[in-house]
This record gives sequence, C-alpha cells and structure tokens, in this order.
Amino acid sequence: MAAPDWSVHLLQLAARGELGRVSAKVLLDLPALAQPWTCATGACTPGRRAADARSCCADLEVAPTAEERAAIEAALPEIASFLRDRDPRWATPRAPFRDDALDRPGRRCVFALPPGAGDGEGLSCGLHALEDATGRPRGALKPLPCRLFPLVLVDIEDGRTLITAVAPKTWRLAASRPARAFPCIGLAGAPTVAEACVETISTLYGPKAAKKSAEAAAAWRAARA
Repeated sequence: MAAPDWSVHLLQLAARGELGRVSAKVLLDLPALAQPWTCATGACTPGRRAADARSCCADLEVAPTAEERAAIEAALPEIASFLRDRDPRWATPRAPFRDDALDRPGRRCVFALPPGAGDGEGLSCGLHALEDATGRPRGALKPLPCRLFPLVLVDIEDGRTLITAVAPKTWRLAASRPARAFPCIGLAGAPTVAEACVETISTLYGPKAAKKSAEAAAAWRAARA
C-alpha cells in the first residue's frame, strides 16, 4: 500500500495561515493541535461506551518497531507477573503479538488493563503502569504510537517534520478511525492537543519545542473563539 501523500494538506495549511513553526525543521498543524483533547477512558472503554465510540487502547492496531518488540519480549516474564493480578487474561501465559502488531484479545490491547485495575474510569495501559512502578523512563516498554495518540508525526520529503493529530481533515491520511469516533477528541473544556501532549512533544523535540507548540495552538484557538 502506498504511503499517504500529505503534500496537499500541507499546502492547504500554508495557504490558510494554519501552518505553525517550532523551528526550520518542525512544523505545526495548528487546527489539529488546537483541538480539545484529554484521555477520557470512561467514555471509550468497550462495554461502557456509546455504540459508535472507539478507543486507542481497544480499536487501533499498533505495530511496534523491532527495538520496541525486543524490549517487550525481554521484559515479558516481568510484564506477565505484573499483569497477572490485574487482568484475568494473564492468568495463563500468552503471546502478546499477532503477526507484526500487538494482539487485541477480548476487544482490547493485550496490555490494556480493565476498568478498576489501573488509573482512571476505564482502560489503562499496563506497560505504562509497569514503567511507573519500576522507575523506567516512558517508552522503555510502551511503544511510541501508544505514547503519541492522538498526535501524528509526518516526515516531509525535504527533511522537515509536521506535528499534527487525528482530526476531521487528517484521519484518513493518518490511517485512523474518524476523529468523531474518539470521545476524547473535541471534548468540551479540555486543553488543546498540544498542551495535553506537552510531555510527549518535549521528549521528542525538547521542552522549548513543546512550549512553543502549546503556545501556538492556544493562540490559534483563542483567535477563533
């Protein structure tokens, strides 16, 4: 399958004055990053959600890199022990991968803890919880796509990167479900995507880039309020 062509979207952003900039190498999709967003698993967990709602922890396919897969496989005995008391699916040993992606038995990611087993009202990430419990840095076990959502990083041919997000005008390019399917996207009263994801952006591009991204998205939203 051919890679999605983001060039038209990029040109449209520039033409409408919706293209922000962190540096010469990092660009911002301001409408996407200015969307309200916060993790709201109480509204997207299977069995609790609306019929048309979807969840990043239940419905999106995640294909770890070779390095991420190796890290998970090396820590699998520890992961299984940690999850065994928190998720009945781990009462017996299980393979966490199906082909190149994380398995999703029982309508959720193999590492997604059920409601009541972790933080929040709904699903939570067992790898995230184990990282915190053992003092590992974020990303030591949790794959990058899981840490990014709803952010999307687009490598442009000229060597630049566009930071965007799952949004009404990008979800097809991002090979995602429609933005409206995720209750967390567009949630009234929530911070902007850029503000809510400041830790992730800081990890990838540095704290100054994260601050600039959050400020630019907030300014874009305020100008249209």
